[in-house]
Amino acid sequence: MNCLLVGGGAVDSELLEKTFKDLGNPYTFGVDRGCIYLLENNLPISKAVGDFDSLSEDEKIIIDRFFDKEQLNPIKDDTDTEHALKMAISMKPDKIMILGCTGTRLDQTFASIRLLKLAADEGIEAFLLDKNNRIRVVKGISILSKNDSYGRYISILPFGEKISGLKIRGFKYDAIDLAIDAASSLGVSNELTHDAGIISCDDYYILMETHD
Repeated sequence: MNCLLVGGGAVDSELLEKTFKDLGNPYTFGVDRGCIYLLENNLPISKAVGDFDSLSEDEKIIIDRFFDKEQLNPIKDDTDTEHALKMAISMKPDKIMILGCTGTRLDQTFASIRLLKLAADEGIEAFLLDKNNRIRVVKGISILSKNDSYGRYISILPFGEKISGLKIRGFKYDAIDLAIDAASSLGVSNELTHDAGIISCDDYYILMETHD
């Protein structure tokens, strides 16, 4: 079983429909305005989650009448996305894909990237996805294939203050026992040069596949 979370940020309809299809009829969380994006694309809402402060009164009536909903207090210690992600993790899915959590609100985008560690802690693959980026948090080994690459550029960023003992093979810039500080751009914009590349590190790191 897979989960799809759709938030209220920027959502590309074509990408949303493709992701839903690729996940094979996943359990869907409409997170606040993400509910409307799912409805606009004729996709099901398995669970509506949020304080729904971005919905009109008419939209709220639709959600109330037709869908299983968890109403959150707008005054709370977590975001709607965090609450929904924790619900998804509790279901122990094989994979979680998160759309609608990037856009002009960089604070929300940054927080959502950090939340990916919650899934990594449980050994669940979780990705933040938009038209230009596929982002995950990893501890251990990542194998990237050119056939499945999401973009030309591969960036590795520390999740914490730094990463050390980083090994990179199959890329334009390979490395053995590399250390990267959080206040460094050393891991940005690498590129695959082989059919597959291997990244290995005992520390948590943010792995980004991107294109312009």
